Amino acid sequence: MLKKILLVIICILIVLPPVTADAKTYTSQDEVYRIIRKNLLAHKEQFTIEMNMEVMNKIGKNTDLLDKTAAIDYKSTSKDGDYLRFSVSQWTSHWQWYTNGKTAVLNFGAIYRTTLKQEKVLDAEIKRVLKALKLSDKSDYTKVKRIHDYIIKKTVYDQSLENHTAYNALIDKTAVCDGYSLAAYRLLTDAGIENRVITGLGNGSSHSWNIVKINNKWYNLDLTWDDPITDTGEQVLFYDYFLKNDSDFKNHRRDAKYRTNAFIKKYPIAKESYKMAN
Repeated sequence: MLKKILLVIICILIVLPPVTADAKTYTSQDEVYRIIRKNLLAHKEQFTIEMNMEVMNKIGKNTDLLDKTAAIDYKSTSKDGDYLRFSVSQWTSHWQWYTNGKTAVLNFGAIYRTTLKQEKVLDAEIKRVLKALKLSDKSDYTKVKRIHDYIIKKTVYDQSLENHTAYNALIDKTAVCDGYSLAAYRLLTDAGIENRVITGLGNGSSHSWNIVKINNKWYNLDLTWDDPITDTGEQVLFYDYFLKNDSDFKNHRRDAKYRTNAFIKKYPIAKESYKMAN
């Protein structure tokens, strides 16, 4: 089950005094998105960003500021990109225009799924797990398989449907699908494996999974469905949804944003499922 992110966007006209001389006024869209990213990574609950009207007019056309910010994905960290997007459970924004007609202010508010303290605990656990898995000299396939197996062996599906984070999966040891996919995202990214979190429907219900890149080819990967709930409560490990092409990845339907020609061109799924090593 995937918990939807709530957003509220408000545009209002407020007469404010002129910008003070020491105020920082940003002059490009990229600068603004990077400042939003910086504040979200720091779990700031409220912050404001000043910019010139030209930048505001360009940014104002993009209603999903969180998606635009999450598109900034540095290879040096696994905490931005898709992980950052799912770290925010609710966000709001509204605009203010100064009477000088040259400057606007974006007021941004966010509520997070985890605390900074939890994120620090999670960071330490990810480092510990990757060290324990001994992945430094291993193939991409081995890295993906060991991470897949580790999460499934250590995590139980949360039937209360309350636990949605990588912290829940790796620390609390119980999560729903987005906890599985976000834990995989963090571990895979830090292990050097390019991957994305995909949302959509699984058997008609909200669901999330990953796509991963191995040997320059992209494959579908659903850890949640490879960790089915059993009648006895016994932990089992399957590979039914491990490195599959689209035709072998049954009963999954992506959200529209992941079915665009641009996305499919950038992340083309392999024509054949990956042949697992013995």
